[in-house]
Amino acid sequence: MKRALLAATALISASFSPFAITPAFADATQSPSPDGPDANTQAAMQTQCDALAAVHGPSTGDNDHWTGEVVPGGATLISGPTEVSGSRAIEESSIVGVGTFVPSHPEIRGNPYRIGGSVNLFGDQWASAGYYPDSTYNYTADFTSTFAYAFSCNIQQAVYHPAGPVQGYYTNPQDNSLGDCRGITNTNPNWGGDIGACTWNGTGPATPAYWDDPVTVETDAGIPVNQDETDSLSGFEPHGGPVQVTGDYFVGQVVVCISPGSKGGSWRAQNGYSGGDWTGPAAGCNTSYFKAAPWGSGSTTSQGTFVSVPNYSY
Repeated sequence: MKRALLAATALISASFSPFAITPAFADATQSPSPDGPDANTQAAMQTQCDALAAVHGPSTGDNDHWTGEVVPGGATLISGPTEVSGSRAIEESSIVGVGTFVPSHPEIRGNPYRIGGSVNLFGDQWASAGYYPDSTYNYTADFTSTFAYAFSCNIQQAVYHPAGPVQGYYTNPQDNSLGDCRGITNTNPNWGGDIGACTWNGTGPATPAYWDDPVTVETDAGIPVNQDETDSLSGFEPHGGPVQVTGDYFVGQVVVCISPGSKGGSWRAQNGYSGGDWTGPAAGCNTSYFKAAPWGSGSTTSQGTFVSVPNYSY
């Protein structure tokens, strides 16, 4: 737990090394929502509906008018989201090193200690810097997506009613032998004016032409219209490349003094230990300190075989 806490503290000041800024195009962790059909998409839908209505008849003139009304449907994601190159904004606090940490200038801090029945001495190794060979992080970026917008067309008919004739009737002020003027109908091309001896008697103006309100007579499916959009979405990068770590970093417990063995020889220091900064009965790697060293872990009554530790018996 101590190591994990210290490592997390060090990574707060982590930054990408110059050779690592080549992020892969990872997948977004957030799904785009359709913006809705824009003006161009709506126009394309209307064009289809107009064409479907035109099959039945024209939309202008002295006749029934046929029109197509767009009825919006749902939107389906057909491609994307695809990250836009150069738009990535990395959340620095989310950077986590991946792989085995490679320390720079490792050193041993504090007094060495024994672990159980081991014939060697251990120490806490720290580094002032280092790097991880890979990293993960969260980010935001622009992503492009394509949605297909479905729709249908209500085909509507407005029934035409032509203008009516002027209203009135004919009378014959002369001798009835000239004919019955009441038999003249509005089919007569001279309707609305005197015809021979027949006198026109107007009672009202002509009625104008008009159309009934449009009525939907059928509904036809349209061909979905594709529309591109760009959204700012969250993403996760699983392979962000090497990441540098600055500040104190606890690497872990390592062997700092190796016992020479029962056939003689000298203690040997390693893993960055110099021996000059110890406190205790003796400096450096030696049996005197080994016998007095504190236990870092394990049992102090361990029945280890210490024959390889020179002069351990006294």
